[in-house]
Amino acid sequence: MKNNRTTALLMLLVFLLVVAVVIIFLTGLDRSSSRDNPYETVTSTAEPTITVETPVPETSAAPTAVPTAAPVYYPSSTTAPVSTAAPVSTAAPSGAAVPSATPAPTPTPIPTDSSGAPLFTAQELIPVVPGAAAPSSEGSESVDPASTIPVGTSIGSGTFRSDTGTGLNIHADWSAVISGPNSVDVTVKVYADCYSLYTTATPEALSIALDGQYVSLASPAIERDGTAGAASVEINSRTFPVTLVSGEFREIPLDVVWLYRGTYSGVDLDTIECGGNLILNR
Repeated sequence: MKNNRTTALLMLLVFLLVVAVVIIFLTGLDRSSSRDNPYETVTSTAEPTITVETPVPETSAAPTAVPTAAPVYYPSSTTAPVSTAAPVSTAAPSGAAVPSATPAPTPTPIPTDSSGAPLFTAQELIPVVPGAAAPSSEGSESVDPASTIPVGTSIGSGTFRSDTGTGLNIHADWSAVISGPNSVDVTVKVYADCYSLYTTATPEALSIALDGQYVSLASPAIERDGTAGAASVEINSRTFPVTLVSGEFREIPLDVVWLYRGTYSGVDLDTIECGGNLILNR
């Protein structure tokens, strides 16, 4: 009985020893496999990323006449920010040329003719500054381009003739020139067309009516024998002021009467007349 217990105890010890040897062997084998396996995946913990802020250098104005921002250089690993600082103008360096003030424009002189009369009115001389806006016509009187015609410019002329059926007639030459912004001067010259003619000086023998104006003029003494052929002899003339505004069209009546009170080529001629309508357009 005692031998059986001893045998059982020995067998248990042997079993435990075998188990311990097996465990040690397996543990060593596992460690050896871990060292010899180059393809083993090792998971590492990611290290925190450190962000370094690069300070933005201040911009400075270049020392030039026109203020500009100086170039700023940044490391290649960072992006250069957009500078929003306003440029600071600097004083001009010593010895630099200082621009002078623009001189004020001188008034435009009003041109005049040989007699000293103005060719334009002050209202018609409107200065034009290059690049400036055109002056507004609101609240001011507009200037028609036709009103800027210089004084003395001719705007019409013509001739009216009589027809007595004889070798004696009269004709009236008229001409119109600008005399002001709203007026013209119409000059009428009356001639006797004849071969031989003998008359005495007669006061108020020539009458001219124009645009409601009437004058009586003297007729001079005329002596022609006709050997030189037909000729025209001036009897008299007169200038009439007529109202004619810019852009206006007018028909102005002209009537001329010469008191001859005689006979020519066997025909009694008490008066000789001519006339018609003057066409004026400004």
